[in-house]
Amino acid sequence: MRYIIISFFLTIHLFGFDYHLKPYRISEGIHCFFGIPSHITNENGGNMINSCYIETSEGYVVIDSGPTYHYAEDTYTIMEKIKKLPVKYVINTSSDEVHVLGNSFFKEHGAILIGPSAYKDNLTYKKELDIVNKLSSDITSNTKIISLDKYINLADEEIVIGTLHITIKHIPKDNEHLMVSIPSKKIVFAGDMIFNNRIVPLKNHRSLLVWQKGLKILESLPWMDIISSHGYMTRRSALKNTQNYLTLLENEVDFYIKNGKSKKDSIENIRLSSFSEDRLYSFWHPKNVKTVYDELEKKNIPPAKQITIAEKKKSFTILKDTPKVKKVPNVHYVDFKKAVKLAKLRHKIIFIKVRSSTCKYCDELDKVIKTNDRVKNILNKYFEIVTINTDYEDLPIDARISSTPTLLFLQPHSTVPLMHLTGIRALGEFYSILKELVNDGHNGGYLKP
Repeated sequence: MRYIIISFFLTIHLFGFDYHLKPYRISEGIHCFFGIPSHITNENGGNMINSCYIETSEGYVVIDSGPTYHYAEDTYTIMEKIKKLPVKYVINTSSDEVHVLGNSFFKEHGAILIGPSAYKDNLTYKKELDIVNKLSSDITSNTKIISLDKYINLADEEIVIGTLHITIKHIPKDNEHLMVSIPSKKIVFAGDMIFNNRIVPLKNHRSLLVWQKGLKILESLPWMDIISSHGYMTRRSALKNTQNYLTLLENEVDFYIKNGKSKKDSIENIRLSSFSEDRLYSFWHPKNVKTVYDELEKKNIPPAKQITIAEKKKSFTILKDTPKVKKVPNVHYVDFKKAVKLAKLRHKIIFIKVRSSTCKYCDELDKVIKTNDRVKNILNKYFEIVTINTDYEDLPIDARISSTPTLLFLQPHSTVPLMHLTGIRALGEFYSILKELVNDGHNGGYLKP
């Protein structure tokens, strides 16, 4: 895993705002200016976006022009000192203001401007810019919205400049965001598809389901380095934070909806605490829960149907004659020796749940195992379960326990865990872990279908 480590010193001088920008060389001919994971303030001048320069034989291609006219001017002044080239193209990966408000500077210098189709509706006809209301006039002077030369709408677009082939990736059902791929350099500019060093924001009611499909496209592209619009991570592992957050968020909200919980309950109780240290978590996470709840609630509601009196009578008759659905059996705990014996006989995985007497998170996990039908079904079918209380029991295998709850999973012929997890972030994560173990067991031929 590679990080770009950056220090920012931003000041306002008597003669204007100085961004104190520094370019970072990502690979041969590619430099990026990294923004701060923060809200827009006068202190940072709106410098919260990553902007990159790609060198070609005919000039630069800029990915995201930045939050102001002066920001774009500053980046270009710096790049001219590295290599004096014109800017041939500017590609905006998003229609958000912080991505595009440097466009007018580059247009004055002859650049061709490209961006998502939503730019036209969201920004071109906007009477007043949000960023102008947030920043002082010395920072935003000359900053304005201008039309693009090309809008990417329904298909990918390829630019050939010199010997370099650049693909602008359209995301199906998403007219707000684009990605940029350069296969020959094994690099992709992911725009707002991934977030690092700050929480994922589902702003403007962005679709979680569409976003997840876009991530699958991103994952399939040929790249070694990745640059997002926010954050400093540049290796393939960079997209995991966004993938994990969206997956856990979907699982948790879906569980709350299917169990009749209200939107208010969901917002108050779905925490995903392992992401709580990410920047802007307290601001965006509750909003994200609300957005996903609204989206999944619509998805789960079947279309309305007019029912006749005869159909009502028929439904009532069927309902009276229909046997009650059998309750899912509770899981059974056994000692370790018996678990090994049964797991060998039934081709199951041993699950050792380690707890302590005063561990409230252990109590919450026990409650999930006792009450959640999805969890009970998968545990009953594929696992033999052992519970160990460290206050008065020893572990049956050699494993280091630093805190509780700790989850250990192993096959009966081995004392080396397949997976060793400390803590459990959320129900959705626990269920995903169980499914992952089952899938691996099937793929490895150990578990029976």
